Amino acid sequence: MDKEKFLKELKYQLRYLNKEAQEEELKKYANLDNYQEKPEEIANNIYAQKGLNIKVSKKTSFLDSLSVLINALKSKDTKIWLNLLLFFLYAFILIILIKIPFIYIRDTISTIFNIFVNNPILYPIWNLLFELLYAITAILIFIRLIKNKAKDYENNETGD
Repeated sequence: MDKEKFLKELKYQLRYLNKEAQEEELKKYANLDNYQEKPEEIANNIYAQKGLNIKVSKKTSFLDSLSVLINALKSKDTKIWLNLLLFFLYAFILIILIKIPFIYIRDTISTIFNIFVNNPILYPIWNLLFELLYAITAILIFIRLIKNKAKDYENNETGD
């Protein structure tokens, strides 16, 4: 990792410190020869030294998380395969169950909408917007589940 990227990541991980403390800590690491340490580990050590109960972890993208799970699927270990299969089944069922409250809310509001606003154009627009809200919610939950599973898999793989 180069110096600029390291310091930028360390600054991000130290975001819970006030500005002066953050700058003081960054100065300590600005003139290192080797930037191979992990900024999140350094930040956790700094927080612990200051007596703060804050734990930070590396920020991962959805694509990185998906890559970790795909690499896990390349494994020939049936236990990993079964674990990931159950995870995706769980995620699928959860996304289906999340739809239930959306259906009840949509139908209730649609009934009220049809009573007070008798416009044939507005009802399909309302219905489409509500379905988009569900789709966005389901996608965000799916992304969060994938990221958490990838983080769990990486932690178990490294023995953390």
